[in-house]
Amino acid sequence: MERVGGSFACNLGHNFDVSREGYVNLLLANQKKTSDPGDNKAMADGRQKFLDMGYYDFLSDDIQKIVVAWVATSDSAEHNVLDLGCGVGFYVGRLSESFRNIKLWGMDISRSVIQKAAKRYSDVQFSIGSGFNLPFLDNSLDMVISIFAPFDLSEVSRVLKTGGKVLLVRPGPTHLKELAELIYDKFELQGNTEMLPTESGLNLQKTYNLERKIEIKTNEDLLNLVSMTPYYWHLNEEKKKRLEQLKSLTVSLDFQISVYEKSGS
Repeated sequence: MERVGGSFACNLGHNFDVSREGYVNLLLANQKKTSDPGDNKAMADGRQKFLDMGYYDFLSDDIQKIVVAWVATSDSAEHNVLDLGCGVGFYVGRLSESFRNIKLWGMDISRSVIQKAAKRYSDVQFSIGSGFNLPFLDNSLDMVISIFAPFDLSEVSRVLKTGGKVLLVRPGPTHLKELAELIYDKFELQGNTEMLPTESGLNLQKTYNLERKIEIKTNEDLLNLVSMTPYYWHLNEEKKKRLEQLKSLTVSLDFQISVYEKSGS
């Protein structure tokens, strides 16, 4: 598809209108499990407020270093980068403030977060779409970034060019341990921590853990953090009241960062 005025259009006559915020909805009706999938408006508000406080800036800075190093050693004249499951656009938006020679795409299944992202970061093309049915052509992307976002591995491999990169961020063993212990009787790490299988055609280049302890300084920040984690769905009234009584909390942040490269066929 190509941008034609206020729409994206293909040569078969299909048109997808660009919203007033600047995003396009490419999520087909048969790809939805609910009428409004993904984060709702309250969760999107909480996510944006928490990230705006700077608690995760160090992760964003590390992602930027990886992208800078990749661009510096790349022979390609163009760089198409997708932040898959981009949420409110925090990470890809910060990349857009540093790069002018990269085409940046942000995609999420939630309309609420994409609306916020598109309003704030005009240099990124945002879309509503599914990580299991990526609205991108075969061999069209140079890098796919996924930060805690689920996706279909074969789809990611399909849209990547040969030699393309996957930058994968997943929770490490102690991620948000102190928060989880307030919600569960026993600490349970949430999220997929498995490495990508070698038969996927994506070869692991490096992996490491980025760790830090931070103090969540206010109760509002703490509740906003909970709203952007899987723990949000396990809160009953008793546990929510317990969290609402906390004025601050020191938590462990543990991010497993891995870089893969797509091998030739």
